[in-house]
Amino acid sequence: MEKNNSKLKEYNKQMFKEYRKSIKHAVFDETLTLYILRPIAFIFVKLFYPTSITPNQVSLMTTITGIISAYFFSRGDAVSFVIAGSLYFFALVLDCVDGMIARLKNNGTAVGRIIDGVSDYIVGTTVYIGMGIGFGKGYIDLEFLPFSYWWFLAIAAVSHIVHAMLVDYYRAEFMAHGLGKQTSTWEEKKKFTDELNKIKNQKNKLFEKVLIALYLGYSRLQLFKMKEQELYDSKSYFKSNQLLIRLWFWIGPTASAFVIMISAFLFRPIIFFVFTIGFANLYMIILWIIQVKTNKKILIKNKNL
Repeated sequence: MEKNNSKLKEYNKQMFKEYRKSIKHAVFDETLTLYILRPIAFIFVKLFYPTSITPNQVSLMTTITGIISAYFFSRGDAVSFVIAGSLYFFALVLDCVDGMIARLKNNGTAVGRIIDGVSDYIVGTTVYIGMGIGFGKGYIDLEFLPFSYWWFLAIAAVSHIVHAMLVDYYRAEFMAHGLGKQTSTWEEKKKFTDELNKIKNQKNKLFEKVLIALYLGYSRLQLFKMKEQELYDSKSYFKSNQLLIRLWFWIGPTASAFVIMISAFLFRPIIFFVFTIGFANLYMIILWIIQVKTNKKILIKNKNL
């Protein structure tokens, strides 16, 4: 009995070690991702790990699952919305699996990260379109809306993208300036620009060139009017931003996705509209003002310091 307990403890210890290796730094993940999605995703990681399934193939599975979810959203009835919400949750889980496998097998690539991001946007776009088609079936009473639900979906989609971009940007900056765990968005942009210049004349690299070009466009939007690289003292940045980054996570992509799922399960799209267009946008503006003022105080202006 004691021997079995010892083996069980050793097995659990090994599983926990592998799990920790498979996830990013705890601060990097959104709260809901870290405590809900990743533990479930690790089950699939253990299933896929012994096979020849690659992270990019898992990203493809994520995309397909998301598109099927969108199809059920497009049916418009309550049962279909529950199925759609469940499939959307499964797509979110799979979206964690690809990176976790890449970290365990140490076979992740820069292009693979971009593929993962493109997959997220494909899933998000199709889900929004699916909801719009589903609303048009007439199963849900949307007469309370002052104008077409398509306009509300468009505003919500743009809001969702802006929230995701800001969360992604400040998370990357925190990892770079506060923890020194990765390069900053500015440095990432330079790295991918150099990579694009290196392969621009290679005819067999069309797919990579398109993906890198998309990423660079995304980075330019994130950096907005920044004309030079920002420098910070690591300790000051960490101390000033450790609470702020946690607050950003509550309007991140995972939080928004969970609101969509809750709205689907309850068959109440008003929850989704109020959160995304109302609460999350107000929250974003207030938090962004605080963030800008906070970083301005600790910014090292002289690059020679």
